Amino acid sequence: MKKYDLAVIGSGSAGMNLIRAAAAKGWQCALAESGYLGGTCINVGCIPSKTLIYSARVMRLVSEANIYGVTVNQPEADWPAMVHRKNRLVGRIRNRTYSGVEKNRNIDLFEGEATFSSPQELNISGDKIFADKIVIAAGTRPAIPPVSGLDKINYLTSTTAMEMDELPESIIILGGGIIALEFSQLFHYLGVKVTILQRNQRLAPVLDADISAEIQKIMTEEGIEVITSAEIRSVGNQGSKVYAEDYSRGSPVRYSAEKLLIATGRISNGDRLALDEAEVETDERGFIKVDSSFKTSRDGIWAIGDITGGPMFTHRAWHDGMLLGKHLVEGTEITNDGRLIPFAVFTSPEIATVGMLEKEAIRAGYDARVQRFEIGHLGRALSMEQYKGFVKLVSDRKSGKLLGAHLLTPEAGELIHELIMAIRLGATIENLKDMMHVHPTLSESISNTAWTE
Repeated sequence: MKKYDLAVIGSGSAGMNLIRAAAAKGWQCALAESGYLGGTCINVGCIPSKTLIYSARVMRLVSEANIYGVTVNQPEADWPAMVHRKNRLVGRIRNRTYSGVEKNRNIDLFEGEATFSSPQELNISGDKIFADKIVIAAGTRPAIPPVSGLDKINYLTSTTAMEMDELPESIIILGGGIIALEFSQLFHYLGVKVTILQRNQRLAPVLDADISAEIQKIMTEEGIEVITSAEIRSVGNQGSKVYAEDYSRGSPVRYSAEKLLIATGRISNGDRLALDEAEVETDERGFIKVDSSFKTSRDGIWAIGDITGGPMFTHRAWHDGMLLGKHLVEGTEITNDGRLIPFAVFTSPEIATVGMLEKEAIRAGYDARVQRFEIGHLGRALSMEQYKGFVKLVSDRKSGKLLGAHLLTPEAGELIHELIMAIRLGATIENLKDMMHVHPTLSESISNTAWTE
């Protein structure tokens, strides 16, 4: 049995960031990966989905070129070419990751499913290893809801939807969260008839309520059918199509399409690791319990990334790995309490948010002030023919300190970073008012919002 200073289960952003730091300090490390190196983000998540989303945006822009005084033929979606472009990009990034691991003399890669045989021992496809410290970064997978008939149809997940041989004429998306929002516009812009069936009363309830309502309005106006408060009890085959039955109105309403995409969240991969053998505790949903320094219920074992629950974003997982690396390798005291975790949704317009919602600020005892600026009043947005969306800032009326920022604008995923820094450094609304922005740019929307009453 080979012995290591550190064993990491999972090669996503969390695991790779940590193991690179440990290897750089001369630690002998074992890396266990049951799939491709790079984890969800590189292989089946952020990078491939955003690559396809960009292709869809280009097609939409070309189809509307006449608005900008450009005459072109009506574009057609070459789905196989889009998938090929996506696969080529993913392969390039993935190969770079493999090359880095192979060249690192302090990292041994074990390809296969890792399971615990004791708190310090792992079995990886027949290989047995011992490690002084073990970090679990095994991530999550698409959650499949307990809906009658799902086991009898060929449904899609966020992974398999990006591997289809051809585009369907129509698709039902079961779920209305972030993944559903992005995939609905992706397919709609490529000419697919999209129906969203959302259990909640509104789309993406994690978002600011006004943004949730506005993106639903935008999608509906574009031609996406959005059904909220749906109660889907059964699905099945209907000739060459599939159907989903909604019982929210008493008697069932049947929706049918060529394909059904499940986008109802993600579940922990902890059930695949034999965690009982390691004496590692999980919560009622199967996510690993950790303290503020990522320590599990068992000494010598830590967990980072999506497998610990909470906000499931690549940048948060990366930050987990960075923090734990400082703690384990450098001996720095760390805490994951109170971190500012921003996120973006790559719809059109984009959504980005950081800090407190208005209701959270009030609950925390602040005299919350909300300021809002409509993006359609901005010169740069008008020149781009972008009229929909807004910026919303939440601050403390007494101190003026910025508490939260919520954007529904073009390039919101880029604009949000000024506001992340502002909250992190304790900036006030007056600071934002005083800051000079280049004209004409989308970033002027931030100072314009600060000037609203």
